[in-house]
Amino acid sequence: MRKKSKNNKKKILIILCFILVLLYSTQLVKTFSRYIYNNIREFYLKSNNFYFNSDKLKEDMAQYSVENWSGVENYTITINMNSMENNNVHCTSDIQYGISYSCSDNVICQLSKTSSTIYADGNTDSFVVTITPQSSLITGDVVWVEITATATAPYTKTISGRFNITVGNLGMSYNIEDSVHNPYLEFNVTNTLNFYTIDEAFSTYQIGDRIDMSQYLALSETDKQKCHSMLITLTFDPTVVLIDMTSEVYLNAESTTMTTVNGFNYANSITFKLDAISSKLVKFYKVNSDNDYTYPNGDATPIINITCN
Repeated sequence: MRKKSKNNKKKILIILCFILVLLYSTQLVKTFSRYIYNNIREFYLKSNNFYFNSDKLKEDMAQYSVENWSGVENYTITINMNSMENNNVHCTSDIQYGISYSCSDNVICQLSKTSSTIYADGNTDSFVVTITPQSSLITGDVVWVEITATATAPYTKTISGRFNITVGNLGMSYNIEDSVHNPYLEFNVTNTLNFYTIDEAFSTYQIGDRIDMSQYLALSETDKQKCHSMLITLTFDPTVVLIDMTSEVYLNAESTTMTTVNGFNYANSITFKLDAISSKLVKFYKVNSDNDYTYPNGDATPIINITCN
């Protein structure tokens, strides 16, 4: 009887192992099949000059984390869309697409539009998602929004992204968005301060005084130049990354420093003002596109140094 019992246990164990292997193999087959399908479909779309891309949305939902939101003011996310493979290859037909979202129940989200068209004569478009606190939020609270864009004509394709936004202490936060083979990276910096500091005395204000956003907005353009909410300085190595010198941030910088590389002058630092409760995106071209400078990324240090005051 004992021998028979042992044999039965062995059979059951073999059957269980077989089922586990079958399930695991089935999952691998599904994953591999999906990978093959996605690649074949992408090849088909590209062979028909169809490109439906975004700076923030991806086919496999992109994930983003934003720290130190005030949790009081609206938070906006600008999504840039394009129908280009690169500067020389682009879609030759208009692309119609729809936009949808879902978000956590502690915020109200609004889209600047729910449908749009990427026209062939420009190959770019954009829309804005505005996040408004629905209740009183405190430090540590997390809100999220998932954004989906779906091309409906001439072909279908869906891209999406999820943004997890944490309420934190007032201050500065930043991240670098990049990937292997990207010709450029995007440095995103956010100022969650809700006040301005006087740099030059005027009217009844003295140097060092603080004013709130409503007081600042009531000032003349001349007096606004005598204040700052946050001064950001970025320092970088031009043999590794080159700042986009056509950008609004560079053209309106408070100051820049230059260095000489192989007989040519290149910017290696830039200082600019960042308004209260706002964000800036600074584009840098990569000398070696094979590198990925995404930050934060484990224990890696950022390729661009940042200080603020």
